[in-house]
Amino acid sequence: MPTQTPMAVALRPLLNTRRAAAVAAASQRCAARCGNITQRQFHATQNQQFAASLRSRLSELRRNGTPEIIFGGLVLTVVGIDYYLQQRTDQQKNEMIRQFEQEVKQDEAISRKEKKELIKQGGADMTTKFQCTVRRVPKQFDGHKCLTNLKVGDVVNVLQEGVGPDNKYNLCSIDRSHPPKAAEDEKRISIGWFPCNCLEKVQ
Repeated sequence: MPTQTPMAVALRPLLNTRRAAAVAAASQRCAARCGNITQRQFHATQNQQFAASLRSRLSELRRNGTPEIIFGGLVLTVVGIDYYLQQRTDQQKNEMIRQFEQEVKQDEAISRKEKKELIKQGGADMTTKFQCTVRRVPKQFDGHKCLTNLKVGDVVNVLQEGVGPDNKYNLCSIDRSHPPKAAEDEKRISIGWFPCNCLEKVQ
C-alpha cells in the first residue's frame, strides 16, 4: 500500500467536499429534468382528458338533437324577423296607397266643382266665337281649371278670350265624345283654360 504524503492527506477532505457538491448538483439537475417531464406529462394528460370530455359532450349533444334544435330556433327567428319586416312594409305601402287614393278623390272632387262653376258662368251654353288648333302643349300644365289631355293638332272651341291670370288664357272646350256622332246625352265636353300663345286661330 503506497504511503500518502501529508499534502494528499490534507487535500482529501476538500476533494470529498467537491465530489459531494458535484453529486448534489447532478442530482438536482436530474430531479429538475424529471420534474419538467412529469409536469409535461401532467399537462398532456389534462389536455387529453379535456379533449375526451369535449368529444363526449359533443356526442351527447348530437344524440340529444341539440344542434338541430339550435339551428331550427335560429331559422324560426330569422323567418319571424323577415315576416315582421314584410308586414311593416306592407302596412306602410297600404297607408301610402290609401293616402294617394284620398288625394286623387279630393282632386277629382275639386275638378268637378270648378267645372260646374265654369258651366254656371255660361261656359257650356256660350256660343263658340271661333276655333283654334293646338300648336304646342305646355309642360306641367295640369291645374284644376286647365284644359288638359290635349295634343298638337287638336281643334278646340274658344268660348271666351282673355281669362285667367294676366288674361293670358282662353276659355276653350273640346268634344271628347266617341263616336263623333254620339247622342246629345252621351256627349262628353271638356272645358278649361288654355294658353293663348299655344293656339292658332282657324281661318
